[in-house]
Amino acid sequence: MKTIVFDGRAFAGEKIEELKIISAGLKSRGIIPHLSSILIGDDEASRLYVSLKKKAAERIGAELDPYFLPEKVDLPTVITLIESLNMDENIHGIMVQLPVPGELGSHKEEIIGAINSGKDVDGLRQDSLFLHPTSKAVMSILHEAESRLSIKNIKSVCVVGATGMVGKPLVKELKNEGYKVLEANAKTENLKDLTGIADVVISATGVSGIIKPDMVKSGLIAIDVGSPHGDIDPAVEKKALFFTPVPGGVGPVTISCLLENLIEAC
Repeated sequence: MKTIVFDGRAFAGEKIEELKIISAGLKSRGIIPHLSSILIGDDEASRLYVSLKKKAAERIGAELDPYFLPEKVDLPTVITLIESLNMDENIHGIMVQLPVPGELGSHKEEIIGAINSGKDVDGLRQDSLFLHPTSKAVMSILHEAESRLSIKNIKSVCVVGATGMVGKPLVKELKNEGYKVLEANAKTENLKDLTGIADVVISATGVSGIIKPDMVKSGLIAIDVGSPHGDIDPAVEKKALFFTPVPGGVGPVTISCLLENLIEAC
């Protein structure tokens, strides 16, 4: 069987069209989905990501207000801003662009914890009402792979980066849905012993090319969450039945899942 190379942009585009219809329905009732994004510091990649989210939000008829704060802003100022957004009934979602730079980085949990759990569309709080958008994107892609391959009996899913920001909620969601999960990270000894037996390998370590072709079995589903470069060696595509490229795989779907959370928050 020929490898299915997942087109994340096309898949996300379909989601965006669905959300556009729902958003129009909300607008007819006087509700405009509204997201506030807080960016601390002047990281170029983070600014680009906020810009992409703003464009995507506008595509579905939602609004995104970016708040650009200097890197040396103090903690009380950040908390006060979040609390004011919590109280604003016209704001449905609040997110803080990560990583938080400088000294404020050590207060990340306190900053995230200040966001109302019902507005935490990034799913970062333990009690958030929403699944982290990247984890949600991976689950959507996995279900798409199962559907397109007509697979109903996945025996094991190996998550590499299982304790990270994406991996931790992803592992929980996979277990909730009844998958057997093999948990690993970039420093796991004999990583090949786990990845080599898994029907699905999901890697989210940020270590470029950590998953090599000799570490996986033929016929697997390979989902690459590596950023900015792929975790999974492109040569793995030849052994996979379903493969997500970087870029153009999980990334575009993540933004659509963030907007899906925003719509749910409304």
